[in-house]
Amino acid sequence: MKPCFVHAPFVLFFSLAFMALGQQPEAKNSPVPSPADVAIAAKNVKEVIGHMGSCADRPPNTLAGIRRAIESGAHVSEVDARTTKDGMLICMHDEEVNRTTDGTGKVASLTLAELKRFDAGSKFAAKFAGERVPTLREVLTLSKGKIAVMIDLKESGEEYVKKIAAEVREHGEPKRTVLGVRSIEHAKQFQKLLPDARQIGLIPTTNDIKPFAEAGVKVIRLWPKWLVDKSLVSQVRKLGLELHIGSGMGTHDEVLPLLVHQPESLSSDDPTQLLRTLNELRGKTKSR
Repeated sequence: MKPCFVHAPFVLFFSLAFMALGQQPEAKNSPVPSPADVAIAAKNVKEVIGHMGSCADRPPNTLAGIRRAIESGAHVSEVDARTTKDGMLICMHDEEVNRTTDGTGKVASLTLAELKRFDAGSKFAAKFAGERVPTLREVLTLSKGKIAVMIDLKESGEEYVKKIAAEVREHGEPKRTVLGVRSIEHAKQFQKLLPDARQIGLIPTTNDIKPFAEAGVKVIRLWPKWLVDKSLVSQVRKLGLELHIGSGMGTHDEVLPLLVHQPESLSSDDPTQLLRTLNELRGKTKSR
């Protein structure tokens, strides 16, 4: 893939950023950002998360996706955790299996054995035929020593969180685990059950920044569409929190408007592309 641009149009960087904020850059008295300014903004991103593994080029929430995220050099691979009818934790984004497998039905109504019979690769691409729905345990085992794992907590309740914590302690690496907490209850429960794990607050609304911070969450995820409200990033910073933003495919056009907000963490459906983009903006050429 040929990059859109590397260093020449730096004015476009701030033009895009201001457009994302619903403003136009001032024509006069506006300093033109230097290559060093853009490089610093890119270097501020210290974590790249592969969304559902690497769901742009591999079936989502599969071991093939995890392997691709590892190969890309991403720091973290994200998966979604749900509970089967017989109480096993598997990785699936939707409540139903219909969209990503050749099966039908809700995860909660199917046993692990039933889920394992479904093909989780063919709908993505024929070459991935035979890929199976992985258990959380399989993801943790494959990732151990190779890549950190982010678990998007799709369910709630004491039994669910205890199972997640037990799997991470027994088969994963608590210190390299990131928990995508979706409620204050999640945050408090996992601070007790997995105190070594990090948390990213997947806040349900823009009004939840402060409550999540007060619950001890140190990183807040903001959707790019929310960034039209200039006060949100300011709230995150005033509370001493770090910022996570999803960057789509991780292309220049997607990443540049986000860098003005100085995020410490970015996620992408294509972590390979996101890392390539960041390396180019940092003035490096090496990419995988």
